[in-house]
Amino acid sequence: MLMVPPTLLLVWLMGLLSLALLGGSAWLIWEWYDNWALNLPADRRLLIAGLLLLALALLGRFLVTPFLGRRPRKGEEDMQPLPGGTVHRLTRPDGAVLHVESYGPQDVPVLLFTHGWGLSRAEWFYAQRHLAGRYRLLLWDLPGLGQSSPPRDRNYDLERLAGHLKAVLDLAGGQRVVLCGHSIGGMITLTFCRLFPEMLSQQVVGLVLTHTTPTNPVRTAWGAPVLRRLQEPLLRPLCWLTIALWPLVRVMNLLAFLNGLSHLGNHVMQFGGTETRGQLDFVVQHDLRANPAVAARGMLGMMRYQALDVLPTLRIPVLVIAADRDKATLPEASDVITREAPQVEEVTLAPAGHLGLLEQHGGWLGAVSAFADKHLWQGRGGRARAVLRENRAE
Repeated sequence: MLMVPPTLLLVWLMGLLSLALLGGSAWLIWEWYDNWALNLPADRRLLIAGLLLLALALLGRFLVTPFLGRRPRKGEEDMQPLPGGTVHRLTRPDGAVLHVESYGPQDVPVLLFTHGWGLSRAEWFYAQRHLAGRYRLLLWDLPGLGQSSPPRDRNYDLERLAGHLKAVLDLAGGQRVVLCGHSIGGMITLTFCRLFPEMLSQQVVGLVLTHTTPTNPVRTAWGAPVLRRLQEPLLRPLCWLTIALWPLVRVMNLLAFLNGLSHLGNHVMQFGGTETRGQLDFVVQHDLRANPAVAARGMLGMMRYQALDVLPTLRIPVLVIAADRDKATLPEASDVITREAPQVEEVTLAPAGHLGLLEQHGGWLGAVSAFADKHLWQGRGGRARAVLRENRAE
């Protein structure tokens, strides 16, 4: 599940229910066996109930998944692994080694993508498939996720992550760049703008902020009035508990995958109800791969995040992409960015949830492509026309 602090509650609820299913089945089977071994009357109903619960605990996903996610429509692309790009490995002062892949021509403007927390650069499949023909794409894995290694000091503050973004940006050379961030990727992008304002206009000529927030996501998630009160007494301690018990949380995530709760939770919390099965499977598979301790440390960093003061200082164009059914970052969070930043256009995807850029990828691609064409090729008319002609020919 794409992780922001409020979703950690759901992860634990699904995990504890998964353990309860497995434990309940074991208790029923043991009660039957105990009576049978002692030559006492053994109620077969205990055995049958226990076996049914065990099957639900280990095979429930086969009952749940046929009802979640739709089949791709004719001609529609579903999520696939990214093809191999040019690989860059960046060793950072904190010990993290960032995995970066680039796609597209080397002598054209750059789109630099920062993915959501708990996912990886593979999130940008549709961007790679449709935008690499006329732009150079830089896709990177955040530290501790995908193929990037974690920092030695386990620090995932947004300021640290913005410094990593700066290192990836250096790979663009002198080309004009639009920074594109989803969820925490947008938070990192806004933090970058606060820390490195000299890069704006000079090289970074635009921002694309998708399903993100300018403040602590606890304050802009579904149920925010309650979640704000729960942050210190529950959410923050739950992050530390996840860090301490991460092997158990990993087992709970596996059980939630096997019984189908992970599929159901992601369907309800991350999408607007129109995702494909491939898109849903893509997110569920990342639930299994992401280290729970890394996810929790990143959420602690998000709870210290604040970028409201940055918005009025932005002197470059900004594209804000919201989703009408986003529960992790409500559409109102995007409205705040639109209201406070000077040069903003906003697009709302519908029906779409926090992963609307996958669910409604056609609308997302159209908005990003139009924004990039407008701002990245400025002053390069001849080259722009040539690249666009080549792209149409292909």
